[in-house]
Amino acid sequence: MSRGGILGWLMSACALAPAAFAAPASASLMVAQIAPMSGPIGEEGKAYNLGIRIAIDALNARGGLQGQKIVLNTLDDEYKPDKTVELIRKEAAGKTLAMLLPVGSPAMSRVLKDKVVDSVRMPIIGVIPGAEPLRNPPNPYVFHVRAGDQDQYRRIVEHGLTIGMKRVAVVYADIPFGKAGLAEVERLLRAGGKEVAVSAAFPIGANIDFSAALAALRQAVPDVIVLISPAQPAGQFVKQYRATGMASPVMTLSYGTAEAICRIAGNEMARGVGIAQVFPNAASPTVPVSRRFQEDFQRFGGAGALPTQSHFEGYVTTQVLIEGLRRSGAAPTREKLIQALESMREADIGGFMVDFSATRRTGSRFVDIGIISNNCKLVF
Repeated sequence: MSRGGILGWLMSACALAPAAFAAPASASLMVAQIAPMSGPIGEEGKAYNLGIRIAIDALNARGGLQGQKIVLNTLDDEYKPDKTVELIRKEAAGKTLAMLLPVGSPAMSRVLKDKVVDSVRMPIIGVIPGAEPLRNPPNPYVFHVRAGDQDQYRRIVEHGLTIGMKRVAVVYADIPFGKAGLAEVERLLRAGGKEVAVSAAFPIGANIDFSAALAALRQAVPDVIVLISPAQPAGQFVKQYRATGMASPVMTLSYGTAEAICRIAGNEMARGVGIAQVFPNAASPTVPVSRRFQEDFQRFGGAGALPTQSHFEGYVTTQVLIEGLRRSGAAPTREKLIQALESMREADIGGFMVDFSATRRTGSRFVDIGIISNNCKLVF
């Protein structure tokens, strides 16, 4: 869709329903995160949320945007798609300008299939996961900040093939995100003249039994295991897999955080696991946005909390929102925010580049590989 096309479409919609785009009457800019804060991936939701809150608290402490403070409404969808849809509609009926970082492929699949954001005309900034079916075809209201899963799989497969790994196993969550990941790894390997040696699915739940997957891995003897999983199940898999004595390297996507894997599997069993990274190193002393994050985390992160890549993703994604609001002028509306985000061509967010346009809805292609080292430190 051309820039003129989407802006014309949005202007027509605005003329029909001006209340949906009305500027907030108060001196506050309202935003929301609707994501699991409980349930099987609740820890991930809470980690991203803390990063969002740190970015907002730091901005508000500096006076906000043109004297307006950002107010975050955090809503727990309990990893239930029906509740996600209900909460989005509720937020859209009020003064909320945008939604940040929904988490979970079942929820976002439902939101896109039912055209929920199309009907409420509220932008979403940042989506987890980055599965291809959630990105293509692009939705004009959904701005993906992180690199897509397709970019992560490509980097993982390239890394594995570069170091001579020929027999690739895939262990994946039996949800849309996991199934899409299996298909993408199969496609990438076929392009290199190879096939997946073995694949095994597992259900999402509190206590997962990986015995069937482990039996398949023992028989296949792979050179590397690509694990497609949210953080908590990833930790459970690593723990059960290492306990068998099998030693094939495990590589996973950015959702399998070092913190969760180490907490569940223990530092010794977690050591050596490779994790794709879609943001720079949060601990970097040279990346400006990383340095600012470290300073803001010390001030607003809370006593005893330690910074993680998930916190950093929430923080950087919120910086993208803040830049969009800044470009929206003194009285931001949903329509103005969408136009402002589209104007962010090669925007430098403190060393993290974001490139949106009228037709481009994926902001970054950055992917690196981090390795869990001693004391659960992520090295990359």
